[in-house]
Parts: sequence; C-alpha cells; structure tokens
Amino acid sequence: MPQVRNIGDLNFNKQRQSYYRILDLGHRPNGNRWRIRVEAKTKQKLAVRVKAKIAELEDGTYQAGTTPTLNEWWAYWCDNIAYHRVRPRVLDNYRSYGRNHIPHIGRNHIDKLTPEHVRHLHKKMRQGGASDRTIQAVHATLSKCLKDAVHEGKIAVNPCDRMDRPKANSVPREAYSKAEAKAILTTMAGDSPMMCARWALALTMAVRQGECLGLEWDRVDLDRGLVDLSWQVQRIPWAHGEGCGCGSKVTAARCPKRRPDVAPGYEHRPCHKGLWFVRPKTARSSRVLPMSNAFRAALGELYQGQESGLVFHDEGKPILNKADDAAWYELCERAGVRRMVLHTARHTVISHLLDAGVDAELIRQFAGHSTLLSTRHYLHSSEDAMRDALGKLG
Repeated sequence: MPQVRNIGDLNFNKQRQSYYRILDLGHRPNGNRWRIRVEAKTKQKLAVRVKAKIAELEDGTYQAGTTPTLNEWWAYWCDNIAYHRVRPRVLDNYRSYGRNHIPHIGRNHIDKLTPEHVRHLHKKMRQGGASDRTIQAVHATLSKCLKDAVHEGKIAVNPCDRMDRPKANSVPREAYSKAEAKAILTTMAGDSPMMCARWALALTMAVRQGECLGLEWDRVDLDRGLVDLSWQVQRIPWAHGEGCGCGSKVTAARCPKRRPDVAPGYEHRPCHKGLWFVRPKTARSSRVLPMSNAFRAALGELYQGQESGLVFHDEGKPILNKADDAAWYELCERAGVRRMVLHTARHTVISHLLDAGVDAELIRQFAGHSTLLSTRHYLHSSEDAMRDALGKLG
C-alpha cells in the first residue's frame, strides 16, 4: 500500500451530518490522483478512524516513485521480481530471510546502505545463533536484491559489491564405502517390496528424494526396464486468492480462495493437499533412466498391474520427507553403518561410478546434473580408491 502524502482539512457534510478528511496518497501507477475519504459522525471518532487508516495504509510496503527502506524494497522484490525468477521453495526462503534477518537493518533507506550496515547484519545474525552458511545465504540474497535496485535505478551502487562475501566452512561431501553400501543393500532385502524398491532407487540409481517420492506408475516401464524422472513431489506455500477478503490475521493456508504461491507459467499439478507435482529444477534433471537390477527386481515384486498413482505411498497418500528420512536412519542403524543424511546415498552412487572409471559426462547425464562442474564436485578420493591404490603398491 502507498504512503500518505497529506491529510486534508477537517470538513463537514451537511447532507450526511458527518465530518470527513481527505487523505492524499499521491498518484496511482496509471498516473491518476489517489485520494481516500475518511468519515465519521463526530470529530473524536474521525480522529480515531484517520489514525487507523494511516496505520493500515503505511504498512511498510514499497510505493513506486519513492526511495524505499530495505524492508519495503525486500517485500516488493520478493513479490514482483524474485517471484517470477525462482522456484517457490527458494522464494519461501527469501521471504523467511525478510522476516527473520533483514529487519536488523531494514529500516534504513536503500540509498543510505553501506558495507558497515551489511557487516552489522552479519554480526546480529551471529549473535542470534545463525550458522555461517545461513549468513552467507542471506548475504548472497541481499546482494541479488540490491543488484536489482541498481538495475532499476533506485540506487547507484550495491554495497555488497564493495565488501568481501562472508566465509563459511566447507563441509566435504561424504559417501558410504562399498562395504557399507553392501551392508545396507543386504539389510533392506528383508524389508517390504515397496521399501526395497525405495532404497534401491536411491542407493543404486542416485535418484533424488523428491524424484523418488513423486514417482508414479504411469512413468514406469517394467518391460523395457525404464523409469521416467520428469516430475518430483514438492511442498508449495499457499497464497491468498484474489479478492478473498481475508483479514491480516487469517493465514494464506486458511484462506477459502487459497492458491499455490507460484508465478504464472510455473508448471505444477496437484498431488495431495499442500504437496504438488512439479518439474525438476533444470531441464537436464528431467531424464529417463534404465533400471538397476536391484530396483527392477524389487519393483517387479511390488507391481500388481497398477497404471496410475504413486509408486511409494502411505495408504495412498504421499510419503512426507520427514517420515522418509526417519525410515532411512532406521535402516542405517539396522545395517550397522554410519548415520548420514539420505542424500548421501546419491553421493555414494556417483562417487563409486567415478571410482570405477565411468566417464564423467555419462555420469552427469545419469545423475541429472546441469553441468559437468556439478559432477566434478564428487571427484574426491574415496577410502576404497585409496585402498586399491595402496594395494597396487604392494
């Protein structure tokens, strides 16, 4: 909403026997004058209503033609620029930063921001217990936000460009050894066909969690041994529907006209409640893979003539990430291997393929990486490879 430029004189309407004032809001985006009339039967009630209306209008939202505060610009940037650029979950992170971190310096107008302000933001985040990774992520997002402010002529210089990016300790990717991977595969053999297929898809084909949990039977070809990974399941935040009339105390999730908070053209289809089928992050992530022997065997036991619906489900409903993670940790405990995040299974497959001398470009296509550089991040020496090298010396 706009800022109130001027509050008009007190007037009296003889016909309605009421007092009123005109609030001048400047101009609408189409160039027309923007005025709001506030009316009441007494002067006292009018004063209360004028104050309430001003508070309602000046809620910290950016108005075109003004120099906004960082809080105002951040909200505008999320709703009008980043909204059309990034995926819903990323945008949700940006809005979370705007609620939890940016207010540390958010009252400053963006043309007054300096590197000192940004360093103060880092300091306040550390004092609040934020990790180095979170500080780095907020800094990078702030830099993008202010870069767009420069591009649109709101400020001359991005203060983030005039300082170093905050450092964060890099945690190397880990992978299970061949012995650990074998222990997991042996242990899961006693599980249900559905869980056997689930873990085989992760530990022998390097398929991401969202791709696994979003796999549907109509994208499985058992006869040819192929699986289509062109969709994944993901939670999308809700937004208020147009003209819903909900007050500020009603969350978007409870809005009777709620809609998924996605930009026009974002491809998605319903799965269950707040979960949606969406396309993978990049076009190269959408791929058709040949099945591994372990996955094909487990899927063959699970298949009962299904032609639609989720392959992996909880009584027909999608399995939530949290439940999926818990089941993985329980499997690791039974197998007697290190408790590492489920994504480690993907690292393990890619690392073992590299150790086996498989061409990096072929692995990139198999893993659905957007660039070869992403695959090369896995080019660390594994324990198995080092043991093989020492064995050759002997």
